[in-house]
Amino acid sequence: MKILKVLPFVLFIVMLAALVGCAQPPAATEPPAAPAATEPPAAPAATEPPAAPAALTTSAGYVVPVAACAPNCTYKDMVVGFIQTGPEGAWRTANNASFDEAAKQLGITLKVYDSQGKVENQISAFHTFNQDPEVNVIIIAAVDTKGFDDVLKEAAASGKLVILEDRTLESSASLYYTRIGSDFVLEGQRAADTMCELLKDSPKKNVVEISGAVGAGAGIDRGAGFRQKNEECGITITASQTGDWKIDPSKAVVEAWLKDPVLKDIQGVHAHNIEEAMGAIQAIEDAGLVPGKDIQVVAYDVTKDAFDLMIAGKLGADVECNPLLGPQVYEAALKGLNGDASMPSYVASQEGVFTASQGAEELKSIQASWKY
Repeated sequence: MKILKVLPFVLFIVMLAALVGCAQPPAATEPPAAPAATEPPAAPAATEPPAAPAALTTSAGYVVPVAACAPNCTYKDMVVGFIQTGPEGAWRTANNASFDEAAKQLGITLKVYDSQGKVENQISAFHTFNQDPEVNVIIIAAVDTKGFDDVLKEAAASGKLVILEDRTLESSASLYYTRIGSDFVLEGQRAADTMCELLKDSPKKNVVEISGAVGAGAGIDRGAGFRQKNEECGITITASQTGDWKIDPSKAVVEAWLKDPVLKDIQGVHAHNIEEAMGAIQAIEDAGLVPGKDIQVVAYDVTKDAFDLMIAGKLGADVECNPLLGPQVYEAALKGLNGDASMPSYVASQEGVFTASQGAEELKSIQASWKY
């Protein structure tokens, strides 16, 4: 009987143990999530090199090339390709010397090309300097007024600064930085005024003209300026022919006129430079006439030779054309290298007129300090 009473309790214990054994174990605890990976800080943006100064444009429309040394260029950064006309007498010799001496004084590297008076040589030299990586400035005294547009455009594409010295071009001023030199039209007007004064008491005023080299801007403009004023006092231009800037061709031209039955009635000679005037004076003297009395002669350039002829009374007047342009041109070139777009397309030289009427004493005093 005791066994029967105990049995239900034992069965209860066994069932309870079975239930406990079937229970699910607690869920495994997830480890805490790892913190999100921290992104490394972004690298700073690469610093752009400072931009080159922007190209500027002059009032004439010329785009000033940007030089590597700008805006702190000095004369020692300047490498000049100088295209000269070639020999043309004392004036051109002084002009050459002015550029040579100033370059040495300022520390400029100067490469000179003598074109021997030929346009094709100047074009070739232009191509050479355009392709020269050292040259950053090209200066030209042009033999002719035409034919340079293509090389000027090539210079712009090559980043070369171009300056005209002395001579003019028909090319647009948008193709070069500036021109520095004489106002040749004004010179011609001054020559006409002076010839009018010399012939004021002459009943006839027949004037012959010995022009400069064919196509040269100086000759073209001097002739134009003279013609703007000559009729004001009754001057008639009876003949015109080139003397090519030289003595001998000019002498031959005047000799031929003085032998011509119509043209020999001459009261004045308008010569486009002093060498042409010298040739004319020789021809006048060889014909048995007196220069400065029978025939008046007016010229340009004002060299020491011109003073000698005025002091002797053989040359009535000489209109100054200043050849000492080197320092002025180099100063303009330095402004251009540094990006100065304020430069006008033309800068005139300061010049005057000298006459035999000033007298030997005054002319000798001026000549003593004259540089060319």
